[in-house]
Amino acid sequence: MMLRKILMVVCLTITALAAKANDDQKITSKVQKVIVFLNGAQVTRTAMVNVNAGTSELVFGGISPGIDVQSIQVHANGDFTILSVKHEMNYLDEQVKNSQVEQIEAALKVLKDKIDLQNSLISVYSAEENMLMKNQLVKAENAALEVPKLKEALDFQTERLIAIKEKELAINNQIVALGVERQKYNQQLDEINRKEAVSTSNIIVTISSKSEVQSTFSLSYLIHDARWYPSYDIRAKNVNSPLAIIYKANVSQTTGEEWKNVRLTLSTGNPYLNNNKPELNPYYLNIYQYEPKVSADKSLAEVVVVSASGIKRTPEQYGYLGNDDANGPNVAQTENQTNVDFNIDNPYTIASDGKESLVEINQVEVKANYQYYVAPKLNTNVFLTAQVTDWSKYNFLAGEVNIFFEGTYIGKSRMDTQALNDTLNLSLGVDKGILVTRTSRKDLTERQTFGSNKKETKDWLIEVKNRKNQPINLLVEDQVPVSQNSSIEVETQNVSDGKLDQTTGKVSWNLSLKPSDDKKIELKYQVKYPKNQTVIVQ
Repeated sequence: MMLRKILMVVCLTITALAAKANDDQKITSKVQKVIVFLNGAQVTRTAMVNVNAGTSELVFGGISPGIDVQSIQVHANGDFTILSVKHEMNYLDEQVKNSQVEQIEAALKVLKDKIDLQNSLISVYSAEENMLMKNQLVKAENAALEVPKLKEALDFQTERLIAIKEKELAINNQIVALGVERQKYNQQLDEINRKEAVSTSNIIVTISSKSEVQSTFSLSYLIHDARWYPSYDIRAKNVNSPLAIIYKANVSQTTGEEWKNVRLTLSTGNPYLNNNKPELNPYYLNIYQYEPKVSADKSLAEVVVVSASGIKRTPEQYGYLGNDDANGPNVAQTENQTNVDFNIDNPYTIASDGKESLVEINQVEVKANYQYYVAPKLNTNVFLTAQVTDWSKYNFLAGEVNIFFEGTYIGKSRMDTQALNDTLNLSLGVDKGILVTRTSRKDLTERQTFGSNKKETKDWLIEVKNRKNQPINLLVEDQVPVSQNSSIEVETQNVSDGKLDQTTGKVSWNLSLKPSDDKKIELKYQVKYPKNQTVIVQ
């Protein structure tokens, strides 16, 4: 009787488990759309599902293990109710190695067999060499030797040993070559295995439906291991042509998912940004004094802040960092930004290998004002610059620039989009067709002492020559020193009709030079300071 009850319980349990297994549907979904942020991405998957009557669970597998669980959203239309959505790791269903890994492993097996065969041949030739060395035909000292036979034997032995050494050398070279090839395959295999996810995860959706129904399910979630950053190609035919700017994105991901022919959107937004509104606290002004308080062991000093009311507070309460510029509490900063989305028309495939895929965002042709620039005190190379107005409408971000000028790759530069004006300044590289020198005219440079003061005079000669076959506009900038001490006086004596900024000491010359034209600029100034002081004048 007891045995019959036990068997009945077992049967009921098996039946229940079978029914539960039948209620679980494993759903294969496909990545349809991905919004890639500067850091992170939002993935949208879709699948057509036949929903059974009653309560059932839909198991969407093959999901990356690195998703943000709180971000999971499930949408579907139909006469049913979504009861719950949950996430679980799937360590048993490891992601399958792709065909490339299988091909590499097969090639490694072939290489191993070839190396083993070559090592076997080395052993054969080594045994033959040992046999020849042990069976020399040289007899004992008193034995009579026939010279012809001895010569014939030695010649045979020498010939065989040379042949063996040549074959051993050839085999060793072959083994080295095979080893190098095997190392390349192993490195490629390590790279793939290093980035291959060891597990997947499931999104389990519990459904309650009164009848069987078919519906399209859409799943979306955030994922961390994806990113993009901008870069540019800037092309200019000459200084009289518009500027072509190719705006590109370098997209990569290591999510463990393969994004094949997906609709791609690139966003400058940040899904992990703090969405709490900032609170503006009162900003109190007061007068503070900093009093050093020596500790008992005389080795450490503690800074104590004394307010006008006489209340002493610790440095931490006022954000004091031990310098004289600290003048109150730290102020929290909030960065505001406008998000921009770039919807890419053509579908893209982004593999989960961390390698960057180049996606073109936009290509524009803009008017630019070209100008050559040189600061010979720092660098006598002449740089071609382009000023682009009203650039903000293109939504450029800061990034690396590849420069092409007159059909030639010039090098790399960087686009700085932090400027708050409507003009974007781009550096298009060095032009060797314009020569600039800056030399000290030593015969006019002097150091004199008058009473308690010293006077130093500096006289610089800047020479410019246009070797190009077209006229140019060149901005030359240099400087005279600016005194920040009342005992140091600076007298500007000659700037060759340049524009002098008294505040910064910067001197500017705007030159127009025809082909083969040259121009000379003189910059002369005098510095007076006490003779018992040291001032470095350049």
